[in-house]
Amino acid sequence: MQEILQNTTAYTRLLSQREEGKLSHAYLLVYDDPVHTKTALKALAKILFYAEENGYNEYGNFEQERIARLIDGEKYADCLVYPKNEKRLNVEECERIVEECFIHAVEGERKVILIDRIDEALPTAQNKLLKVLEEPHEGVVFLLSARTTYPVLQTVLSRTQKLEITPFPIEKVGACLRRNKKITANAEEIQLVSALSCGSVGTAEGLLAAGYYKTLLTDAFALCECELDRLPIAAKQAGATKNKKELVSILRLIFRDAAFIKLGQKAQMLLAPEKERISRIAQRFSYAALTHAQERLSAVEKEVVFNANFTQAIELCMARILVK
Repeated sequence: MQEILQNTTAYTRLLSQREEGKLSHAYLLVYDDPVHTKTALKALAKILFYAEENGYNEYGNFEQERIARLIDGEKYADCLVYPKNEKRLNVEECERIVEECFIHAVEGERKVILIDRIDEALPTAQNKLLKVLEEPHEGVVFLLSARTTYPVLQTVLSRTQKLEITPFPIEKVGACLRRNKKITANAEEIQLVSALSCGSVGTAEGLLAAGYYKTLLTDAFALCECELDRLPIAAKQAGATKNKKELVSILRLIFRDAAFIKLGQKAQMLLAPEKERISRIAQRFSYAALTHAQERLSAVEKEVVFNANFTQAIELCMARILVK
């Protein structure tokens, strides 16, 4: 995971600011991954503790290796990680964070405070941080993470510099999965979940671990293959999923690959293991309907962000594609 993070714009931008002595007092990392936001924050935090005289090299010498290991284990005195116990950040923790800003760093001149998933914190908790974000204490740098900025107070957004990790290409997600020694999936499964992951390594790992991608595929194909009068039933079943974004992503990929088959370009398929079923979709829909599907599913993605009724949204979307 470290390797893929080191090649992101967020990582290189923070490194550049550190080397130029132009660090901000607070950053908000926007990274839509259900698992690795804290891992990404720790990777960024290590940049802020590199040895000035040697340049940044995470494991370039013993001291940097020691600091990196302690940050990963959340035991480095000058790098504090919140919330504790994987829970949502609360008001009490925010009060402790404010108090920590008045305490000098132990080992060096800088204290870094990591706050994971600030987008899940209630407004009352976020408000507690406004003063220290607005009037930074010398030597204190905040690194916050959020999967999306919509729940983050505008006052918090305005006091932080935004860093963003955009969705990774499918091949990079797959490469990261293959490097993970805990994953025993075969090449075909890795290719499939990488395509379904929306560019998120954590999502891909979750789909593999639970084998849930098989259920999502079944529901997605059921939507594509059902008749109009059976659509409400199929939409109700598919709409109950917790992986709404992933389901929409699968539908987009199915219609995308079906369009390529329609054009006789099978080599460009991303869901090659499902070629037989996708071929049936290509026969069922016109090319105009397959391309129209991308537009309709993009609209559903936006509606999901704003907490629309997903079952209703997906049913209406598929109805319009079928009619087309």
